[in-house]
Amino acid sequence: MARARGVVTLQFGARANAVGAHYWNAQDDLHDDDDDDGTRALDWRVEHAERARRATTGTTRSTCSTHAPRAVMFELRGGARAATATTTGVAARDAATTTWSGTRETHERRATRKSGYVLALEREARARASEARVRTIVDGTAAEEEAEAEAEARARRGKLGGVGRALETGGTGGERTTLEDPEEIRRALIEAASKLDVEAEHWSDYLKVELHARNAFELAGKWTDVDAFEGFGEGLEWMDGEDRREDVRDAVRYWAEDCDTLGGFRVLCDDSSGFGGVCARALEDIRDDYDNRAVCVFSVRPPANKERKRVDMLNAAFASTRIADLCDLYCPLAACDDYPTMPGLRRNEMFHASAVVALAVDGITTPWRLSQTGQNANGAVSMDEMVRFMTNRAPGPHASARASMSAPNVCGAADAAALVASERSVTPSVRPSDAEDETDDEPFAEYFISRGLARGDAAIANVVLDAVSSLALYRCPRRRCVVDAPIPIPLPFPKLFHPPAPISLDATFRLTTSAATARVLDATARDYLRASASAVGKAVLRAWSLDDACESAELLESLRSQARAYAGDDDDFA
Repeated sequence: MARARGVVTLQFGARANAVGAHYWNAQDDLHDDDDDDGTRALDWRVEHAERARRATTGTTRSTCSTHAPRAVMFELRGGARAATATTTGVAARDAATTTWSGTRETHERRATRKSGYVLALEREARARASEARVRTIVDGTAAEEEAEAEAEARARRGKLGGVGRALETGGTGGERTTLEDPEEIRRALIEAASKLDVEAEHWSDYLKVELHARNAFELAGKWTDVDAFEGFGEGLEWMDGEDRREDVRDAVRYWAEDCDTLGGFRVLCDDSSGFGGVCARALEDIRDDYDNRAVCVFSVRPPANKERKRVDMLNAAFASTRIADLCDLYCPLAACDDYPTMPGLRRNEMFHASAVVALAVDGITTPWRLSQTGQNANGAVSMDEMVRFMTNRAPGPHASARASMSAPNVCGAADAAALVASERSVTPSVRPSDAEDETDDEPFAEYFISRGLARGDAAIANVVLDAVSSLALYRCPRRRCVVDAPIPIPLPFPKLFHPPAPISLDATFRLTTSAATARVLDATARDYLRASASAVGKAVLRAWSLDDACESAELLESLRSQARAYAGDDDDFA
């Protein structure tokens, strides 16, 4: 069997983890649906690690194999279940110790409500455990201690038969086992998933994948709903204290060393918050420790918020320089356009917006997750080869993406125009789908990814993509990856599409590096200049210890020089 080039995923912040939850749910469905017969299009081993797990069934101990995402999920403490902070009143202060005369605060974690979907998953897990106990006894694999029970009880149970004996004892010396109807459990899961549009408050409410103990990394001293943690500088400050960088390096190293051959790092980052600073410091260490490994960063952007407009401007400038300079490909993603095929989309809700971004991540990363021996796909490349192709002619790592989700039914080259018209942007700050003048957006490179296009007919899909390339205004290096399998839509997915809810999605994705980045970087520089000159901006930079005039000048010059490089000879960016 060929050795897989493993990819380690790093997720920074609640929004990145929300995207990750949808993504890992889809991969779990894909793995369950496929047979491991050598023809699978996507290689499960690229981003999953196999782990041995000890299980106890009755008095029998066994070891089974399980899989976990090869990922580190960075989150505030209590992030999965929110903590609340309350300032103590007079009575509470009087009851407190008298050795401290300063202000006191009590931080309490409330007993939180689990979503109905999580409760349904737990019920399913209990049912499977009960079934395993029954099978253990019926198959005669119970421990010797149970088999050597007293003669009278053994004779009585013998009259019940294998199944009856299992139901009577449960394999635990008297604990009764109840077998639930699998169809009833399935109906309960479906009903609970249908309510997630209302109940989902956090990514843990709909994550159905079993995680490893080393998947989660909570930031020491930073609590959800207690610490704002909204600024890039706050993340830098946290990382630079108390040897925390070494803790992060250990968390990354655990999964990197699990790979037979390390193929690179995929990073999902909410870089409009303090996690941008955490990510920047982590990438510095990754560059030191794994210098020749590819790093692909997907910046997960929240909807615009007028109340924190100045902070967002500052964060965007730091992310576009400090993070982008440390990676091989930097692609911001968000639900930022009009998506006609998604009438149920609510962009301001994380459960919905993160689902759109997860679909984009699933599509864009397809080429480096393909099986080298699969028979249902073509265009398999390593992460390093893909990012080098995208950036060889570009002056930097910045990229943008468009997607058709779901793609229209196509039968041949005549449908190419309809496919292009169905594409929508999933990268904020680039031209929307109805922009008229795109003559200055000359691409440096483009990568087309097709998932299930033309109902999985690869021959027709290639004909259509040939026609799509012929419609382009400019010639540039172009590659494609065509996969028969569509993108799976897991059960705990928001109601975005027209009913009935699909179980899979035919889609196309276009990853581009182009001159359009010049406008984005120039706007980022102007926003930073305006925000840093305001009273609010100065106070924020001072709080972050990033108010040095020389550093600000260097950041502005970096943004402007990159904008000029992407624009070429355009005088507007001189």
